Amino acid sequence: MLKPPDPAPQPQTLLPPPSALTLWLCGLAGAWLMYFAVFLQVPQASLGYAAINALANVAPLALLAAGAHLLIKRHVMRLSVPAQIISHVLIGSAFAATWFALVTLTLALVGYVQRGQFDLSGFTGGAFIWQNLQGLVLYWALAATTYAVRGGRSAAPVTIVSVPPLERYLTRKGDDIAPVHVRDIIVIAGAQDYAEVTTLTDTHLVRMSLSEFEQRLDPQRFIRVHRSRIINIDHLDYAEPAGAGRLIAHMTDGTIVPLSRTGSQSLRALIV
Repeated sequence: MLKPPDPAPQPQTLLPPPSALTLWLCGLAGAWLMYFAVFLQVPQASLGYAAINALANVAPLALLAAGAHLLIKRHVMRLSVPAQIISHVLIGSAFAATWFALVTLTLALVGYVQRGQFDLSGFTGGAFIWQNLQGLVLYWALAATTYAVRGGRSAAPVTIVSVPPLERYLTRKGDDIAPVHVRDIIVIAGAQDYAEVTTLTDTHLVRMSLSEFEQRLDPQRFIRVHRSRIINIDHLDYAEPAGAGRLIAHMTDGTIVPLSRTGSQSLRALIV
């Protein structure tokens, strides 16, 4: 009997990746929560103080992140790899410096509204270094996310190798092994994990499901006319209407095969 090929592993259903907008909103929400928690550690800080100062840090980041994402997606990713590296170094530095300037300006505006003082002195010393380091880290995280969502390079070309249709196979007849020519098959019927094959000379079982057998056959000659039947149109005598859009196939050996609506449509599609 014909031994079917090892079944291919069933593909797992994968969830689609999140959109850039979803990642942008989640990232900003996470950044705001972290800054909010940090500002709550300031002595005598109220919830309002922490929320506003957290927003002052995140609002400029939101604008810069959106702009940098579009810049990377539309321009940087089209460049060669060396050019992309240089671009990221330059854009990352500009991103960190711009974010530092905008945060300084936003905090000055918040101070003016709250206390009537507009102070642009900004961060100095270690705070200056830390703020710019944050900007660089955030940019590289943004760039990595953009590449993960959009893809940083073109997919490699895929060569699909087709398997030639099955022409013959071996089956057992008692203690003997005999060849079966596929061209002699008239009807194949599904029988659980086996297929019952009717040829010009006999009927035998093949250790292969109907779907597996179908994949090995020439689709120009063999048609799945029912969930449990495949016919060889080379041995089709004629087909007649059975009502409700269905057909009944009469094979050359006298076998009668009822066709499903889908199978009937497949057979009618061959009419010229």
